[in-house]
Amino acid sequence: MARVKLISLSRIWYTIIVVLIHLILVYYGIKQCYFNDRLLWPKSSPSPKFELLVQKICLLISLVLLFIFIYPSLCRIGNYSNDNRKITTADLKKSYIDIFSLLWQHCFSLSSTLHLIMSFLIIISTVLIHAKQIMVGVKDSALLWHTDFDLLFNWSSSTSIAMSMSKRLTTSNINSSSIPFSFDSYSRLSLLNFLFASFICILREPHVFWSISKLFSIIYSFAIALNVLQWCLMYGALQLLLKNLCYNTIESRNNIGYLLSNQPYTTFFLYLLLEFLIYISSITFYYYAYNRFKSSSNYERCSNYCPSLIGIIILLLYTACKMPLVHDIFLLYIQTRLRLLFITFIYEIIHILLILALWIYLTTKLNWNINSQENSSSRFYHGLKVQNNPMQTISLPELNKDKSYEKVRIFQSEIYYHNRPKNWSLPLNQQSSIMATFDNDDDIITRSPSYPITQNNNNNEIQYRNAIRKTLSSINNSHPQPKAVFLRSNTPPIPPVKKFTKEQVDAARLRAQQMIYQQQRALDYTQQQQRHSAALLISQV
Repeated sequence: MARVKLISLSRIWYTIIVVLIHLILVYYGIKQCYFNDRLLWPKSSPSPKFELLVQKICLLISLVLLFIFIYPSLCRIGNYSNDNRKITTADLKKSYIDIFSLLWQHCFSLSSTLHLIMSFLIIISTVLIHAKQIMVGVKDSALLWHTDFDLLFNWSSSTSIAMSMSKRLTTSNINSSSIPFSFDSYSRLSLLNFLFASFICILREPHVFWSISKLFSIIYSFAIALNVLQWCLMYGALQLLLKNLCYNTIESRNNIGYLLSNQPYTTFFLYLLLEFLIYISSITFYYYAYNRFKSSSNYERCSNYCPSLIGIIILLLYTACKMPLVHDIFLLYIQTRLRLLFITFIYEIIHILLILALWIYLTTKLNWNINSQENSSSRFYHGLKVQNNPMQTISLPELNKDKSYEKVRIFQSEIYYHNRPKNWSLPLNQQSSIMATFDNDDDIITRSPSYPITQNNNNNEIQYRNAIRKTLSSINNSHPQPKAVFLRSNTPPIPPVKKFTKEQVDAARLRAQQMIYQQQRALDYTQQQQRHSAALLISQV
C-alpha cells in the first residue's frame, strides 16, 4: 500500500479553513435555493426555472468539487505547483517518454484551481436569480445599482441607499415570515472566499520557477494578478448589466445602441467564456516558461515561439468576447454615471495592453539568467576534469578568480610538465594527445610515448610536485574560503549515465584505435632500438 505523503502543516490548516468556509456557503446557498423555489412569483411573470436550475447546478458542482479538493490539497500527487515544489535545472534536463506524466507534473495546480472554481461557482450562482427577482418586483428596485463589492467598498453615492434597503423584500407576494439568513453576509463571505482563492493562485504557480528565474516568477505572478483584478471588476459590471439592461428593468431608457439588451442568458454565457479564456491564458505563461528554460541551444530558444503564439491567439479570443460586454458597459455608464462601470471600462483596455506588452517582452527576451543550484560532483576547466570528493577537501582561493588560466595551472602542471623536461614553464595550449594516469601515491606512471624518461627528468618532476604540494598546504592553512574546489581522491568516481548517438560512438571508436596505434608504434620503436643497441653491443664485443 502506497504511503500518503502530506505536503506541509500550513497546507493542512489551509484545507481545514477552505472546507469550513465552503461548507458554510453551500449550506446557506441550499437554504437560499430552497427559499427561492418556494417563493410565490407574480402571475404576470413566468417562473424562473432556468435561473433556479443554474443556481442548483452551481451548488451541486461546487459541493462535489469540495470532496475532490481535500486529497490534492493535503497530499503530494506528483504535480509541481500543487506539491509546492520548485523546478531546478536537473528537472528540466529529464527526458519524459510518457506525455501524460509530463502533463500531469507540469499542469496547473489542482488544489488551487479547484478552490478557485468552487468559489467562482458560489458567487455566480445567485446572479441570474437576483436580477430576475428585481425585475418582477420581488426585491426592491433600489438594488438595481447595488453590487457585491458595495459590501466592501463605496463605489457610488447611491451605495448607502442601496445597502440600507438590501435586506428589505417586497412582501406583496411573499409570506410574512422572514428569511432565516442574511443575503449580505452570504454575499460578503462568498466574495471574500473568491478573493482568497485568487490570492492563492497568484502565489502557487509562479513559485514553481522561483529557483530557476526570480524575474520570470515576478512577471508570472503580476500577470495572474492582472487577471484576478479583471475577474473582480467584470463580475461587478456583470451584475449591473443583468439588473439594468438584460432584464430590461430601466423603464425610461433611450435606445442608444445596446448589443445585449434583453439577452440575460447570452450575456451570462459570454461572461463565463471570457473568464475561462483568461484563466487559460494564465496557464500559457507556465507553458512558455517550461519550454524556454528547457531549451538548451540558442537555435531552439529562437525557434520555439509556440507558447507565445498560443498566448496571442487566446488574447485575441477573449478580446473578441470582451467587445460586446465593454461596449454595453460604456453605454450604461453614460446613462447611469456609476463609478464601477467607468473603472471597469478603463481597466479592460489597460488589461489587454498590459498582457500584450508582457507577451511581446517574453517573446523577444531570449537569454534568461537561469539560477543553477546543482552541486555537481565534477567540473571541467579547459578540458581538464576536476573531481570533487567530500572526504578530502583543499581550499584554493585562487581558483575562484576570473582568470581562466590561473584556475587550472596547478592541475595542468602535473600533466604537462613532462613535455618540457628542461623548462618548467607551463604550456599555453592543451595537448590533446597527452595521456596520464596516477598510482596510489598520486604519481604519474604513464606518460606520452613521444618523450623519453630519464632519471634527471624524474627527479626534477618530483621536486616540482613537492613544491606544488607545499603551496597547496600553505594556501589551505592561511586562507580558508567557503567555496572550495577539491582535488580528486584515489577512488575513481562513478560516471553518470549518458546516452550517445551512433556518430559519437563511431568517432570515439576511431579515436581509440588511433591512440592504440600510436602506442603500438612507440612500443615497436622502443623494441627496435633495444634490439639495435644489443646487436651493436654484440658486434663490438
